[in-house]
Amino acid sequence: MSISFGRQGSELILTLAPERIYTHEILEVLNKGDEWRISHSFIVYKKHFRFEDTKQNEIQFCVGTVYDEYTLIDSDVIGTEHKFYFSNAIKLDKRYFVAYRNISILLKIDHVVNQDVYIGGNHAEGYIPVETFELLIKKFPKTAELDYYAHARIATIIKEFYPNAEQHEIKFNKYMERQEKRLSSIFSQNVQTVFKKNATIEFQQFKILKHDLIELLNKADSISEHIWQEQIHGLLRLLYPKYIAGIREVVIKGVDRHDKRPDFLLVDANGYIDILEIKRPSVQLLTEQSSYRNNYVPVRDLAGAVQQIEKYVYCLNVWGKEGEQELQKKLFSKLPVTVTPKIVNPQGILIMGRSNQFNYQQKDDFELIKRQYKHIAEIMTYDDLVQRIENIMAALYKEIHNN
Repeated sequence: MSISFGRQGSELILTLAPERIYTHEILEVLNKGDEWRISHSFIVYKKHFRFEDTKQNEIQFCVGTVYDEYTLIDSDVIGTEHKFYFSNAIKLDKRYFVAYRNISILLKIDHVVNQDVYIGGNHAEGYIPVETFELLIKKFPKTAELDYYAHARIATIIKEFYPNAEQHEIKFNKYMERQEKRLSSIFSQNVQTVFKKNATIEFQQFKILKHDLIELLNKADSISEHIWQEQIHGLLRLLYPKYIAGIREVVIKGVDRHDKRPDFLLVDANGYIDILEIKRPSVQLLTEQSSYRNNYVPVRDLAGAVQQIEKYVYCLNVWGKEGEQELQKKLFSKLPVTVTPKIVNPQGILIMGRSNQFNYQQKDDFELIKRQYKHIAEIMTYDDLVQRIENIMAALYKEIHNN
């Protein structure tokens, strides 16, 4: 008996080519109102019948509905409590439904889940990746495994009376060890394949990100500060994926009776708040000439920006629980309902200026300045950002091309 599947318009068609029976005999059973079972995995009735080809001895049944992204398998046909959806990108085959000894794969999965199942695609409420489903099929018990298992279970019970029976337990354990090694190798290969696919996508994203950042830097003088900050904020969010939201100019209660407005409040997946300040790339960072004891020191703009972040952090900490409640009201529409703003040792991110023209002494002195304020803020130049993107790309390239 052969079984094949094809999507025809809005219907999923199962084509059956029986070997020891003629299709008209199947139709006779269906016309009486009885069911017909196919490989112990499909149950069809007259309502499912669509077409009969007596010359080829083939008969077709509708066993599912084709939607925009997924094909829904008829639960009555497969006898499941939950619904099963296959991505339309998957070419359906008998092996997705029928395992050794005509065991229904979907029915077995149905027994261990408590919700509808999506296979492939990118369903918002969760799905089984195609690679994982393929692994499940490969791991499904085979005839030999079932025989080994049955003999081992019997041996467990009777070995006290028939000592030689114990050898079947040993055989079963050795068989399972061999299977685990093989499946571990398959799983490892599948995981590496998925990682390489994801790494390739990420590499392209960061390639575009680097291009966009350099384009912005080349046009920095002709872009307004507001637009500049919005663009850089968007790029930074890709480099700091832990933040799920960046909200512009949220008012913070000031300790000096003057409210504060940081460029952005960053909120991570757990609700913890940090601060982002974005200054122009043209801002000078260090003195042009080494001054005190041959050291380069921060100019007013850099020192002022750091002090500004220090004050924002201090104000947030003083605001405390009252501030959390106030921010919850202000950010309610901008955050998921499951995320509550929290003020717990907030940190700052400051990006400003260029460092590509620094000499060795300036680089060392600037690194010392950054480390001095590490407990309060991460200070970066735009060239630091470019370098960070290039390092990520290099790591992804290595991952993609490693054998």
